[in-house]
Amino acid sequence: MDALRIGGVISGMDTNALVEKLVSQARIPLDNLEAKYNLKTLEKSVYKDISDRLNTMRTDLFNLKLESTFKNKNSTSSNNSVVSATVTPSAKVGSHTVEVIQTAKNSYSLSQFTRAKLQLNSAGVTSITGRPTDFNEGVHDVSISDDGTYYVSTDSFKFNELGQLKKVTGGSNVTNVDSYGNFTSSSTGTLQLNVASNTYTINLTINSGDDINSITNQIETSLNNQLNTQYNTSNIQYFSVRADYNSGNWRLGFYSTSSEQLDLSITGGSLQSDLGLSTTTTSTVSEMKKYHVGNSYSNLLTKINNSTGGLIPGVTFNTAALSSGIMKIPQDATLNVSAATYTMIYGAQVTTGTLNTSVTGLQNAGFSTAPTSATNGTFTINGKKITIADYTQISVNDLIAQINSSGAGVVASYNTATKSFELKSTTLGSSTISLGDFSDTSNILSIMKLTVLSGAQTVTGKTFGTVDTTSTLVQSGLTATVTKGVFTINGVSIYVDPDVDTLDSVISKINNSGAGVNISYERSRDKINIVSTNGIDKIKFGSPSDTSNLLEALNLTDNTTVQKEIGYAGQNAVVNVDGINYVRKNNSISDIIEGVTLNLKSASPTPVTIDITVDTTKAVEYMASFIKHYNELVEKLNPPKINKEDEKYLNALTTADKNKMSETEVKNYEEKWKTLNTYEIIRKSAEFRNLKNSLRSTLFSDLTGITGKYNNLSQIGLNIAGDGDLEILKKGYLVKDTTDLDAIKSQLQNNSTFINAITNYPDDVFNLFAENTTTATGWARRIENTIKSYSSVGGSIYDKIKTYGTIDRQILNLAEAMDRTQRSVDAYYERLWSQFSAMESRIAELQARGNALSGIISSITGGTK
Repeated sequence: MDALRIGGVISGMDTNALVEKLVSQARIPLDNLEAKYNLKTLEKSVYKDISDRLNTMRTDLFNLKLESTFKNKNSTSSNNSVVSATVTPSAKVGSHTVEVIQTAKNSYSLSQFTRAKLQLNSAGVTSITGRPTDFNEGVHDVSISDDGTYYVSTDSFKFNELGQLKKVTGGSNVTNVDSYGNFTSSSTGTLQLNVASNTYTINLTINSGDDINSITNQIETSLNNQLNTQYNTSNIQYFSVRADYNSGNWRLGFYSTSSEQLDLSITGGSLQSDLGLSTTTTSTVSEMKKYHVGNSYSNLLTKINNSTGGLIPGVTFNTAALSSGIMKIPQDATLNVSAATYTMIYGAQVTTGTLNTSVTGLQNAGFSTAPTSATNGTFTINGKKITIADYTQISVNDLIAQINSSGAGVVASYNTATKSFELKSTTLGSSTISLGDFSDTSNILSIMKLTVLSGAQTVTGKTFGTVDTTSTLVQSGLTATVTKGVFTINGVSIYVDPDVDTLDSVISKINNSGAGVNISYERSRDKINIVSTNGIDKIKFGSPSDTSNLLEALNLTDNTTVQKEIGYAGQNAVVNVDGINYVRKNNSISDIIEGVTLNLKSASPTPVTIDITVDTTKAVEYMASFIKHYNELVEKLNPPKINKEDEKYLNALTTADKNKMSETEVKNYEEKWKTLNTYEIIRKSAEFRNLKNSLRSTLFSDLTGITGKYNNLSQIGLNIAGDGDLEILKKGYLVKDTTDLDAIKSQLQNNSTFINAITNYPDDVFNLFAENTTTATGWARRIENTIKSYSSVGGSIYDKIKTYGTIDRQILNLAEAMDRTQRSVDAYYERLWSQFSAMESRIAELQARGNALSGIISSITGGTK
């Protein structure tokens, strides 16, 4: 309908008022339909609410069907510092005497101190020196670039043995840091972190001008030191802290870099907000990023070489002038630090002169073995057929391109220095390259000298470096150069000559010495493992008198001239349980007492008592949750009576009604309309009446066939609330007339019948709730079945509220009727205006004629009357 129309200009009638009054009468059917539509929508909301409540109760019932709910056990130790116990529901109630004679300790060590190796470089770096101060193992892919203003180093670090790792990132940018990553002001403060339910405080000192990577290193070092102390470990890199760089902004990122993948959260500290850590996001990533930004290559190099905040702290990058380019730097504790390599086939020399790779016609290139018509045809690489149609029409470069585009999984190239062809697998590691097939018709592989018969050699790729244990140490492939002299293990000095000794001979020397250890080389990981043979003493590495750096080269220590104890003293656990001695390899022992795991912590001549009792906590918690939700449902299904004076609110407001009321009055009325109609919907619902009766009947009926001494809830102290109070009893609340969870828990905890039943007869209580046999169905299962008959597929409530169910169809019908009625009202409105407009036009026409007639008469009479 038009927003504004003006009528009655000619007739003097209030056309607008007349039209509005007539249309208002016509809208009455539409208002009635709208009221029914809103009521039906409310009805669906009410049914949906009841359905949701039933589904919540089903979750409670699931917990009441669990064995652990009623059979959960507690264990207490008279001395937790000596031995504690964890129990499963299968543990028997009782007491046990445990004497810890000796705890188990594993004495071992392995290569763990990392090294870095410059494997690929195009950024002007001539060498790197030093060794990393962290224990991350993987490959640094470093990119150096600049735009004339910002000189950026981007390090993408991929871990060797961590495919995915957790990352916690600050939700805001770090404040007081410029776009180059330099702090613009000084500050001191703390940062609090939570790891595995333990809080750790990091004390930070930030100086103006500090690079942000120096601060992340402070956090990383302090956190890992505290965690290693907490877990009685050493040299474990639990977390790495980095600063993400994006368009001049910096955000901190915490990477979980140990195999345990511990969870971390930021909980406080005076610098939490300044570091952008008031909020965080958690993600899973496959690599770790580190950025340095300088205002020149010289400034960038200074940052990269910073001893704490550098690209690889502890490692110096030597260069006359840093430039744009890339670097690949493996970092790990392997003996031959190296990134993965590709399988290669190195062909034999194909020419005595110079091979012309661009001339058309292979016969013109200068091959020692001249191509002929036998060169035409097919040849095979990795099962892929490649065809030479006419060798006289292609160049060597064309042939190489044809191989590379064939999908054979290799890259072909010609090495002008060796005058030979090379094939490189496109897959890292020990992949194979197969050449030729019995069906081949071209001799090109022989001409290219790529066959074994032609003198070609294959070097199989590796996933990482390894050493040759049979070659001298000088030639073995060790990353570090071994010096001749003496090294010490457990106080025993052993001589090594790298020009004579092999790794095998060194291992033999150590194992046959009086050092009391067994050392071995693990080829699959390229690391040394060392285990104590006496099972008692920790392994000691190094001595002030050592002159050889072998232990450092094997990454067993980072300073061979300082004696360090690394590893754990090796011994079995010896424990006496109920008068019988047992020897076990671990401090966690679960095969002595059924359902009980003993956790040995320290030896003591004083026996410790382990008491096993029933834990009623879960039973109380889960039962209270069900009762709360059940009572809420009962309360919902028993709405209060509507007072006579409030019955008017059952009727919806019409458009005319709303026009007479203020906005606040309309809002208040509609709130009452919703509340009272909700009561009325519930009161009139046959489904809700049946549901209420079914639940109450199922709750307190006797069960048949249940194993044990209980067959109804009242026997374990669960009754209708009221205890003689008829008004409360009529409500039908369970246990207590409240929906307050804490009040219900308190009632259950003080219910001696309930607690005694769980404590003394947990199996029987479990059967009462959860038994499921052909002859017996536990109470929780019966209630669940009752609920399913209403809220699951096919249930009476489900059928009403499902998509295009009973209520949806009714709502759709009303919506269609409203649409038809609205169109009718709109058409009526237009007709009224059309009719009134026609009337106005007719009146205007008659007036015009009257005026004309008056003029004629006036002219005839000469203007006299």
